[in-house]
Amino acid sequence: MARPSREAVARWNLAYAEHVEALFAASTVDGPVTVLRLADGYLAVAQAWRVLAADLGVPLWARHACAVAFEEFDRRARVEYARVGSVRGNA
Repeated sequence: MARPSREAVARWNLAYAEHVEALFAASTVDGPVTVLRLADGYLAVAQAWRVLAADLGVPLWARHACAVAFEEFDRRARVEYARVGSVRGNA
């Protein structure tokens, strides 16, 4: 079975690690900087999923799973970016 490029996997690993750190930070502090970091983390993971979904060397089912993951992380990024404005308004 073909595998995605090492670069794409490394990019996903770094993005996901930052996302997890941002998620933990956001669970304790609800400020605009923290929420923006969380939104950026979701977006970075979404973009990494998009790269993996575009890899024609992997099976179609794997590409589809990556595309679905991209859509969900992209949606969550938009939700958090929208929340940045409301958190700023309450600060």
